[in-house]
Amino acid sequence: MVHIGKEIEKVIKQKGISVSFLAKKINKSRTVIYNIFERESIDSNLLYKISIVLETNFFELYSFSDLSNIEKISTYEKNIETKYRVLLEQHKQLLETKLEEYFKKNTS
Repeated sequence: MVHIGKEIEKVIKQKGISVSFLAKKINKSRTVIYNIFERESIDSNLLYKISIVLETNFFELYSFSDLSNIEKISTYEKNIETKYRVLLEQHKQLLETKLEEYFKKNTS
């Protein structure tokens, strides 16, 4: 998962923008900005304002993260399906074996 606060802090440092400048532009205190750096999530309206000021689309971070999660989920689903099919086949073979044993025992 994306730690959005750390990403915002990283961009501020890369662009050489001061915390005071960002705080003034989004009408927040410096303390609020430092608190944002610690957040793993953020209100989308606030993130939008920060994105405009920093000229950075932070929303892209979420879409890439979501895509990798979707790929992981798809892989897990395929693995579960494969294991389920193997178990079904084993169960079927066990039932067939038990039925054969039963009929051999009762037809003799």
